[in-house]
Amino acid sequence: MFKRIFLNKENPDNQYPSYKNQFKPKMDFSDDELEKLFKANEEEIMRTVEKEITEYLNCDDVCNDEEDMFPRRSLLTGEWYVSDINFEELDYLTVFVVFLGNDLGYPDDYLGLDCIFYYDEESEEFVFDGLNSQAV
Repeated sequence: MFKRIFLNKENPDNQYPSYKNQFKPKMDFSDDELEKLFKANEEEIMRTVEKEITEYLNCDDVCNDEEDMFPRRSLLTGEWYVSDINFEELDYLTVFVVFLGNDLGYPDDYLGLDCIFYYDEESEEFVFDGLNSQAV
């Protein structure tokens, strides 16, 4: 039901992407070691992101089509992209994803989901720690 899209415009100034500007994700790492750690685990992190955002949007308690509900499933196009990756502390990684909606009559940014992880040094794995939503 949901499909990840990739924005392709280079982002040399590390600006915040949007569907309109088509910038590649904004990346913030406090040092090279955290960037390497993220990249070594990126595939698994993104699998977890996809699983968690799908579960969130398929939960009728947080997403349905009631008149005063946000987000409303009927307004989602089903497409999403990674907007921002922030990993400045070992115990706090966020992957911010944006879902497109057609509430304006055309596809545009509609819903942001901030997927939060921490790195467990004992197991040497990233652990999903929650999700925050916001209108974008």
